[in-house]
Amino acid sequence: MAKGAKAKEIIANSILNHFPGSFIYDKEIRIPFVEDGENIQLKCVLTCAKVNVEQGGENAIPGEQSDVAIGVDLGNDIDKTVNKTIPVSEEEKQNLKDLMNALGL
Repeated sequence: MAKGAKAKEIIANSILNHFPGSFIYDKEIRIPFVEDGENIQLKCVLTCAKVNVEQGGENAIPGEQSDVAIGVDLGNDIDKTVNKTIPVSEEEKQNLKDLMNALGL
């Protein structure tokens, strides 16, 4: 199995479930939107990084060592990661409502 295959599957399924009408086309995820009255599709391609970097690492001093942030541990059980419920704050809910209104959804 290719490096990052489990993670890509989880993220792809999450995107497909989150955006109604989204679909897979070849190796891309297409997400349809209407912008200024015109139908558009955002393309999303997932690839696994060859080398892990730290967020904000592009501004790091050369030679300076730091810990790379650890993400979700997929382990051997994808279902445990996919079904984990993460609480959503009121601020996040309002931000989503504002975004949907701005996009006309």
